[in-house]
Amino acid sequence: MPFVSRGAIDPGRSTSTLRVEPEQVLQLKAELQSIYDKVEKFLRAEGRNMLMQPLGADPVSRETADVFNENAKSAVDAAVGYLRELKGVLDALDQAARTYNLVEDTNAEDFRRALQ
Repeated sequence: MPFVSRGAIDPGRSTSTLRVEPEQVLQLKAELQSIYDKVEKFLRAEGRNMLMQPLGADPVSRETADVFNENAKSAVDAAVGYLRELKGVLDALDQAARTYNLVEDTNAEDFRRALQ
């Protein structure tokens, strides 16, 4: 499943292609979903805790907190962007699974195992 880059890197537009063998689509989707869930859970639980209150009433403490918070917000924004991109990959993998009828095949196999 190599990434193939084409052209210059533009942060607003993906230039990579992900190639996945059909039999590995569901496994990759499960692994990426786990990563997505962990990052999202962290952001929900700790996103606001990344901000800093000024340690004192002086201008230097306020300025330091402002700069720190600006960086923290940039980090959170980057993580949210990562989740957005990852969601797009997950949606594409879900569509690929439907195209290859992997969802139905997996459900049928699980049903057969449950009957045995």
